[in-house]
Amino acid sequence: MTKILIDLSEQEDKIVEVYKLVNGLKTKQEAIKHIVRYFEVNITPKNLKKDEDYYKKSLKF
Repeated sequence: MTKILIDLSEQEDKIVEVYKLVNGLKTKQEAIKHIVRYFEVNITPKNLKKDEDYYKKSLKF
């Protein structure tokens, strides 16, 4: 389990609140968990040389 502290702007807070109400969720935390599922993440190392073996193996992961 990971806990993340998010500092939302007033507009972002309203968006999360509306999402929570529309989907019948109890907390903003649940709403954010649902919202996060809409995103796809691609993680690539930035401080490694691209010709290193570690980088080539991480791409296959």
